[in-house]
Amino acid sequence: MAPPGPRWTKMEKPKDLMGSFRDLVSYMGPMRRGIALGLVFSVLAAVMSLIGPQVLARITDALSADIMQGIPFEMGYVTRLCLMLVMIYAAGMLFSTVEQYLIMTTSERIGAMMRRDLATKLDRLPIGFLDSRETGDVMSRMTNDSDTVSSSCGNSINHLIIAVTMLVGSLAMMLYTEWRLAVVAVIPATIGFFVLFTFTRRTQRFFRSQQRDLGSMNTLVEEVYHGHDIVRLYNNTEETASRFSDINDSLFESGFKARFITGMMPQMMGFIGNLGYVIVCVVGSAMVLEGMIGYGVIVAFIVYIRQFTHPIVQISDSTAQLQSVVSASERVFEFLDEPEMPDQPDDPDFVFGGGRVEFRGVRFGYQPGREIIHGLDLVVGAGSKVAIVGPTGSGKTTIANLLMRFYEVDDGEILIDGTPVSRLSRSQLRGLFSMVLQDSWLFDGTVAENIAFSRTDAPRSAIEDAARAVGIDRFVSTLPDGYDTAIGNGSGLSMGQRQQIAIARAIVRDAPMVIMDEATSSVDTRTERTIQEAMAHLTEGRTSFVIAHRLSTIRDSDVILVVRDGDIVEKGTHEELLALGGFYKELYDSQFENCE
Repeated sequence: MAPPGPRWTKMEKPKDLMGSFRDLVSYMGPMRRGIALGLVFSVLAAVMSLIGPQVLARITDALSADIMQGIPFEMGYVTRLCLMLVMIYAAGMLFSTVEQYLIMTTSERIGAMMRRDLATKLDRLPIGFLDSRETGDVMSRMTNDSDTVSSSCGNSINHLIIAVTMLVGSLAMMLYTEWRLAVVAVIPATIGFFVLFTFTRRTQRFFRSQQRDLGSMNTLVEEVYHGHDIVRLYNNTEETASRFSDINDSLFESGFKARFITGMMPQMMGFIGNLGYVIVCVVGSAMVLEGMIGYGVIVAFIVYIRQFTHPIVQISDSTAQLQSVVSASERVFEFLDEPEMPDQPDDPDFVFGGGRVEFRGVRFGYQPGREIIHGLDLVVGAGSKVAIVGPTGSGKTTIANLLMRFYEVDDGEILIDGTPVSRLSRSQLRGLFSMVLQDSWLFDGTVAENIAFSRTDAPRSAIEDAARAVGIDRFVSTLPDGYDTAIGNGSGLSMGQRQQIAIARAIVRDAPMVIMDEATSSVDTRTERTIQEAMAHLTEGRTSFVIAHRLSTIRDSDVILVVRDGDIVEKGTHEELLALGGFYKELYDSQFENCE
């Protein structure tokens, strides 16, 4: 059965910050509860901070009455107020700790869910989608963008809610304490808030550009890393450096504008906060002299002014952080919105009957209006060895790709033992095949793990027998740890050695059908003979498709299909096609005309 798909359902692409934020909140699903509970505790912690200055004002009034008026303060009363203040701030610390735990764990779970959905989506996307996308951009969405969401999502929302709570709460407490002083004190901060709102609306495009430039940077680095020998061979380092410089300059510009504009806000709000302190001290002192308020009110207001102006700075920082999160989530959701390959559950009625393959009127093109396979009709008997030959670009590999359902046919159908492959799940279909591609990819792991890639339960004896069959056992014996030596795609192995390991992998898999796509294109003639013997053993009694340019390797095939411009122009055994004197003979003679 196919794994469950991502829980994201396609939505209309958002056009603004709030629309993107709503999509992100919708994506969180049940995890919204953890965020919501964390926000409740953050609000409680903010409330404790708001209550504290009221107690502090009462302590100040008691002490100032003793100093200014000679009224002795009651030690027990002041002690109780001090203990109450300690308990209030201790409760605030406890609420903040619980809030941090809830927010951080939930944010990491959201990030884990997003990475899991991206990985599942990647398995469901058509190969054509990946062929048309830059590798670095896809990697950036799965790493940078998902990490930005997981690391900053909860914190940005939490800090924003705390800031709003403190802003509203401190304003309410100032109005409750002394409304006349409050009206005068909040005028500068109110002006700063509207300036903040205006700047925030104008900076979102810079954060989008920043995430896009990060994807482009990843693409370039990935290309240059894997093709560094080609870059140096063709003296292309200057052009590559120029491309890097252009992307880097664009990333610098977008990042600078985003950070500079939002970074101006704390400085401006710091100035407004200091202006608020001056207003409170000057106006408050005048009101004390008039007997309208006590010193405790001024002390409380100094704390409240800080609690009122600092949240505006927090709102600025949180909004900038939230903009980065939303921009990253937009790129993730754009990826999750891509159309998937159609698939279905395993067909319980399918019974493998030897591997009879039939193509009925199959038509296909990688791009609309550019058909490559034109009404292909073909019947391959069970257990037959079929060779597919033809010039480059004739459609040989495309036939194998359609058989494996890497791409869906535009018209017609392909059947295995009378069952259309469209009725089988992809995993069920691909479980019938061993396949060796032109580009042999090795994974990070040991030699034994690479050979037993699809059969982790394969015994060591089967792994060594497969390596011996393809002639790579001697090379493996020279490695420091033999079959337990760690290798990878960048481990320095030659293309021929990689192909040998890939063929050994197919032997260990032991599937009932085989596809070989230029499986010996990178090995020498002597090694090719060894591999031919292994392939003869592998394909014996199995329906096999061998795509080859070296026609000497497919002489013993039961039938040879000659493909030209997406059509089968000739069909027969090696001897029959030579006797026909057609296109196959031209190909064959062109390979051996200089061998005499």
